[in-house]
Amino acid sequence: MPDTVAIQWVYPPDMQDTQWDEKSGNRRVVVRLVGVSDGTGETDVVKVDLDLLKTPGGNVPRRTVIESIQYYVFGMTCVLEWDRAPRVEIIRINQSGASDGGGKSWASVGGYVDPGSDDGTGDILLTTTNCTNGDNYDITLSLRLKD
Repeated sequence: MPDTVAIQWVYPPDMQDTQWDEKSGNRRVVVRLVGVSDGTGETDVVKVDLDLLKTPGGNVPRRTVIESIQYYVFGMTCVLEWDRAPRVEIIRINQSGASDGGGKSWASVGGYVDPGSDDGTGDILLTTTNCTNGDNYDITLSLRLKD
């Protein structure tokens, strides 16, 4: 899809670099997703791969809890989902096709918990639709990892 796509681990920084042992064991992670479309779009692209993370107990997390999402989307529609059978939609951003910025927080209710168990990977996927060249997104997810 995009000319430019980036996944940046804001906290802890460089979490998935070669020094994995020094970066693992965090209960909370913050990841920023950035993309600029070449007009083709993304379909079910893994943005948060649970197999690459570890909980404070040293385990691969089985689920995530989304505490908050901050976003700016221009032109396209972005859909974030948990990889479950069937897929579980987290949020749909910018259905109007213009620009949409803002955020959503579930912190006051303990977070938005992935409802799945063993019926998929639990990875967080992104799909974009209605894309034209130059459309873009900037989405930041604050997550908790669950054993």
